[in-house]
Amino acid sequence: MTFNPFEDDFQGHSDKATSGAKNLQYVLKWLERDECPLGEAARRTYSQAVRKVARLIGRAPDRIPACTTQFQSMFPNKEYVRSWGKTFCAAKRWKRNVSAAINGATGAIAAQKERRSRHDDWAALLAVLGAIAEKGQPSPFELHPKQLICIQSCADIARKLEIRLTDIDPDIAFSLYRTASTRGAQDAVVDALDLIDQSRVLTERRIQYILPAQPIGFVRPERAEKVAIPASLMPELHAWVDLASRGRWSITDNAFTGGVSPTPYLNAVKKIITTAERAGVLKLTELNTIAAAFDERVLVTVVQMLRDLHKNDGAGAITPRTARGYFECLAPFLERNGEDTSSVRMILDTDRWLKTGSRSRTEMSPHVRSFCRNVVTDMNARIRFLSLHIQLRKKALLHLKAAQMTTGREAERHLEKSRRFGTCAAFAALETDAIPARVSSVLKMTFRGSAAWLCLGHRKMDDARLMIPSAYVKNRKPLFATISATSRLRGLETLRWYEEVIRPLFSDHQDNDNFFPAVQNQGRPLPYATFKSWWSDCAAECGFPSLNPHMFRHGQASILVAENPGNWSIVAARLGDTEAVCRDTYAWIDHEKLVLAGQHELTKEFPNAT
Repeated sequence: MTFNPFEDDFQGHSDKATSGAKNLQYVLKWLERDECPLGEAARRTYSQAVRKVARLIGRAPDRIPACTTQFQSMFPNKEYVRSWGKTFCAAKRWKRNVSAAINGATGAIAAQKERRSRHDDWAALLAVLGAIAEKGQPSPFELHPKQLICIQSCADIARKLEIRLTDIDPDIAFSLYRTASTRGAQDAVVDALDLIDQSRVLTERRIQYILPAQPIGFVRPERAEKVAIPASLMPELHAWVDLASRGRWSITDNAFTGGVSPTPYLNAVKKIITTAERAGVLKLTELNTIAAAFDERVLVTVVQMLRDLHKNDGAGAITPRTARGYFECLAPFLERNGEDTSSVRMILDTDRWLKTGSRSRTEMSPHVRSFCRNVVTDMNARIRFLSLHIQLRKKALLHLKAAQMTTGREAERHLEKSRRFGTCAAFAALETDAIPARVSSVLKMTFRGSAAWLCLGHRKMDDARLMIPSAYVKNRKPLFATISATSRLRGLETLRWYEEVIRPLFSDHQDNDNFFPAVQNQGRPLPYATFKSWWSDCAAECGFPSLNPHMFRHGQASILVAENPGNWSIVAARLGDTEAVCRDTYAWIDHEKLVLAGQHELTKEFPNAT
């Protein structure tokens, strides 16, 4: 048996069936047995990794189940704690080693290898498509070798269920899709079934013999909670939202002024209307006006369903905090459209579930608070956080160098990677060395023209300046920031490097005035969804898997509060928020320092007290 240490099945469906009552002590014993196919060095590495699990959990190995599902739940891939490894990559290696040891001891890898070694219709399909991908035989369609991965994944699921290729129909295809344990595995099933349908154009007899009698035509099912609002209601909905958000009419300016963003109103109303449809209290297709969606009976049913979904972790569940935010948006939305708001206000005042959301409105989520505490108390974590743009820049330079040493698709892949890392480096430099502005504002930033928001200076020692207009700021107050050329954070250096090296990698960099141009849409800024996907991958590779862009604000504010206890003005100026908001959000840091100071006062007269 050839053992692959990187075969990790964190979802662990197979190990449930094979492990029985096996535990980590069984895994350690398996690593010592003669039948273990690993070499001495690998055995030692895996044993150390497994013992580390027991040490971190604080239990004996014989009391920890040998189950990759439980291991993944305790040590999620998207989180990183320094005790797991000195770096994020080291922690990933440790998780892979533990997973491989568990899968090897429980027989999961052996079972998977046995399935892959079968000579069945799936193997025949892979053989023919493999020859096409390697250009070994002519074909009516293009196929890349990596596209075969989805067929391999789908074949493994089908073999587990004892499903032959010829037997697949739409119902069986749906069963394969639902059996896939992750979103990635589900995507692989969808791609594989589509590729199987494409293979029907092949004239080779052995392919025609094993394909299903009819095209599968599988379409990914819609999410259970996804409800479409009829097109006939959308004009009225947008009219109501516009009336609620456009502000007051100015007789001197001859325009509406003091408006707010319509997005919160639109999201809140959509959620309430679609939840009412799911609950069965409304039939959207039968409505002539959206006003019926805000009757007391409908709103009560919506709250009850949202509460049940949250309790049972159902599809479309939201937290009490989010639900309360929606209903708080609904009150002014209805009031400005001349509707009665008494039912909404009564629900907000009396519903206990929504009240729990009110108590946590200014509270951080546990993982954000953990991150903030870490950057406050751990000097190494604080340095890594404040210098993240430098780490991202180094990653981009590595990919640029790799692109110069390769050709074809490989070079294009490295250039794409360098563009992603470079863009994220520039964003991190702005957030760290300028001002932690919101992502939506930063992405719309211009750096050319008479009304440019960002000026990088003309000489090396010139400071840069950033101005975000009030229309793009949440509290409608403009933001101003200076980026010092002599800053120890070296943010300006990264921004100028991005403009000179990375930005030209975008196709319309010469004509687009946005500092972060879109990849495809000419003249447009980089879309938020695109940037967010880039950021998630790049930040994780630099050791911050759970760091979302907004956490720059939280991290910097936490450091400032810890270094300047009681001085809320400096935090408010940095974030562009009021002192009251900053105090409500970050007072726990000040409180923890006061508690420690109180403990010190109690013992300061003790002998040897410091």
